Amino acid sequence: MNDYMSMAQHIAEDWLKALSESVKNQDINSHMRLVSKNVHVYGIPGIETLNYQQWLYRRHNEFLHNRLFSLKHKIIRIKTDQQRRLGFEVEEQMMATEGKVYIIHKDILLEREQDDNWRVVEEKIHSWQKMEIGQQLNG
Repeated sequence: MNDYMSMAQHIAEDWLKALSESVKNQDINSHMRLVSKNVHVYGIPGIETLNYQQWLYRRHNEFLHNRLFSLKHKIIRIKTDQQRRLGFEVEEQMMATEGKVYIIHKDILLEREQDDNWRVVEEKIHSWQKMEIGQQLNG
């Protein structure tokens, strides 16, 4: 892996770790600092796109009602590695407090914004699978 690719991998891993920590701590402010005001999420069943305000509302609700327990990620591959844009494919394990685990395969596009912070500007969900805790998880 060349230095630029290892830097891209490092940036993606750090961003995912910060996202997971914000969920673990149920810290909505830290969480939303990782999300661009221009974000669009595609592929959520029943929703055409999700924007920043909708993301904030959903996550705030999940934290307020203690619905989301944790997020874990496995980077599949780096897809875009430009100076101010970084795209990668991940498998996300979203664990709900009521005992369900959602395995989500998606692409995440980060952008280095004017304040030099990396934020998600786009997510494309390709597939997801719901499992009960205790079922075999891959990886």
